[in-house]
Amino acid sequence: MSIPNVCPCCSNPLLRHFGDRREYWFCRHCWSEMPNLETAEQSKHKQLPDIIDLSTNLTKLERLALTS
Repeated sequence: MSIPNVCPCCSNPLLRHFGDRREYWFCRHCWSEMPNLETAEQSKHKQLPDIIDLSTNLTKLERLALTS
């Protein structure tokens, strides 16, 4: 049995909604979207990949061509 998701503000149960191509939680008491704290805690521990600058070896003219 899973633990029900509760609102971090008022501790009322959250409703699971799907819309705008995403899933989110809604509190009917606060009448507001709420984060899923369980999912947020899990994603906080995932390491993001390093950002690589692919434009370092391009000349100024080549960079201008890419941005226009």
